[in-house]
Amino acid sequence: MDNTEEKSKKDHELNRPIAEFILALKKQFENEKKEEAKEKEEGGKDKEEIEEAGENVARLYEKVRNIIEYKDDHLIKRNAIERILKRNLLIELRQQDFSGQFLDELAMAGYLERSSFREEKKARIGKIISKYQKIMKLIGGYEMKRWLVALASCEIEENLFPNPARFALVRAMYQTIRERIVLKNEKSVKESEKDIQIFLATVKSISKADIATLNWALLKVYLPEWVESGDGEKELRAIAENLPSLRRSFRKKIASPVSVKIGVALRKYAVYFNIFYEAALENISKIDKIAGDPESLKFTVQLAASETYDREMKKYWKRVKRSLVFLIITKVILAVAVEYPFDLYVVGQVTMAPIVINLFFPPFYLVFLSLTVRRPSETNSALIAKGVEEIAYGREKKPIAEIRLREIETFSDWALNLFFILTYGISFGLAVWILNILNFNWLGILIFLFLFSVINFFNALVRQPVRELLVAREKEGMVGIFIDTLSMPFVKIGKWMSVNFSRVNVFVFLFDVIIEAPFKVVVRFIREWAGFIRRKKEEMI
Repeated sequence: MDNTEEKSKKDHELNRPIAEFILALKKQFENEKKEEAKEKEEGGKDKEEIEEAGENVARLYEKVRNIIEYKDDHLIKRNAIERILKRNLLIELRQQDFSGQFLDELAMAGYLERSSFREEKKARIGKIISKYQKIMKLIGGYEMKRWLVALASCEIEENLFPNPARFALVRAMYQTIRERIVLKNEKSVKESEKDIQIFLATVKSISKADIATLNWALLKVYLPEWVESGDGEKELRAIAENLPSLRRSFRKKIASPVSVKIGVALRKYAVYFNIFYEAALENISKIDKIAGDPESLKFTVQLAASETYDREMKKYWKRVKRSLVFLIITKVILAVAVEYPFDLYVVGQVTMAPIVINLFFPPFYLVFLSLTVRRPSETNSALIAKGVEEIAYGREKKPIAEIRLREIETFSDWALNLFFILTYGISFGLAVWILNILNFNWLGILIFLFLFSVINFFNALVRQPVRELLVAREKEGMVGIFIDTLSMPFVKIGKWMSVNFSRVNVFVFLFDVIIEAPFKVVVRFIREWAGFIRRKKEEMI
């Protein structure tokens, strides 16, 4: 009996990476409580008078800005930090300390609580900004400096909004799956390179990291002294010499197809770890007790999964609304503004049907596609709970993925790839044939194909976070396969256009170069003027 109990206890003992993650989460929770108490204690001291007039205008500007420059929700804060840094470091070329103004702008835009303003934080941010200002003097090239600004935004976000438990989760997943990823058909990949590719795939899977965040993660691995370095010229000069070669190396590592293939294999494991994170966060005070009992863990994970579905569906509809406004403002109206003058002055007559279709079809089509998304089922929650049990207690060491880097193509593979290429011709040919019947001219056809491709890509983009929660295999009927076959070329082309055309976004250029700098001056003036008028009124009374 004692042996049975001992075996049962051992079977339900947490794996070391998961146990370490729970410790990190509890430590973060305790630190946050201490920080809140400290802020509350200092809240009444030297409290700054806030003028709401300027802040309301600044927050409205941020909403407009986030519409015309579409970013995922978790990247909006870092994007705002990067924008402020880019304006000050690359456009205005400021060399003096602007940390106070920087923090003030973030607070006005609603990204930072003023209660968290302390000299210690301001000094820390000032030191980071000073480090980047000095190293930019030592490095030439605009693209290199843009890369540094992106890194600076990551470092500052990490300092202003620390989340060590999230990094502990990445580490826990990496340690859990590292030995269980097998690379086939590639002897040239060193063990260290394999580890880096697994690390990158893990960061992307858990954090949904963008290129800047991946660069920052690699910099901390390959150049850890950068985070701890001061702003001494001799120290920075030694680091600056290595940065261009590091940047080239990072670009190759991030673009490698190895991490992409590993990432595909890790998708369901990322769901297990993320849902476990949510379950632990919601039950931090009793997580040890829950984790020690498989039945309690199963119930808690299923509950956390259900709550995550509800939260993600709300975010999904928010993303759909943002996508609609973004597409209408930056794509549809601009495209139609080109089509009407072309018909009037070049063709000689305006055919309204194509213009109306190009104006109204894209948003209605996006709404129609959005309505096809469904909340994950409870069966999916049960599978997630089973997966969490595996990563928490499992002692299984068999490979979770065997990734072939160089596939041996058979005649069947060659034929399927050829047919996939032919689907581009079929899909676009069918669309052009229908548009010709509707009397579209060549420009109208190009505009329609452009909008249709971008919308198919945006539909795939906004629904991806919900689809990533699915562990249960989706059943696909013949109709679904047929629609996917025809739409895939538009998604691929839409992705290519969105990535490349985003670099020449006219609205973003106007906001960056012409509007933002003077607008921030006006906002600061409004705040100061409101304060001045308030003080005068108080003196009169």
